[in-house]
Amino acid sequence: MKIKIKMFIGFAILGTMVVSCKKDLKEIGPPASKMEGMKASWVLTKAVQIDELSLTKESANVFGFLSSSPNLPNIVFSDSTYAVDTVGLKLNFFGDVSGKWSFDNPLYPSKVNFVPSNGAPFSLKLGGPIRPQDNLKLSKEIKVSCGGEDNLVLSYVLEFMRK
Repeated sequence: MKIKIKMFIGFAILGTMVVSCKKDLKEIGPPASKMEGMKASWVLTKAVQIDELSLTKESANVFGFLSSSPNLPNIVFSDSTYAVDTVGLKLNFFGDVSGKWSFDNPLYPSKVNFVPSNGAPFSLKLGGPIRPQDNLKLSKEIKVSCGGEDNLVLSYVLEFMRK
């Protein structure tokens, strides 16, 4: 009988200790500025081409093709403008060499809108958060119009790193 009472008291003390322990919550601070995350010089580090018509969304790493030119694709973002070094590039994803840019939603961006100096406006999807410590991930969709309907046939997933 005494052993049962001692075991009950021991489990009660142990249970009280477990329940009374709680983790300290850490402050994560204010959200990172998306504008500060975007304003930088970026160089391409990864490029993948995806066949959107394939059932398995087959992909190919095309970074070797793009990096075989004298310059890697790069882009510089300032407060509202961008500039691309297009010398010797085999494929330019940004239209003209410069223009204006903006987020589709400044608080919760999902796309970057581009307005080239000499060209038609276009958007690229963001593939991740835009913080000063993150890489820039963009997706470019290639659509073909057939029978009055736009069909997604190909996409590029581009990853840029700060210089």
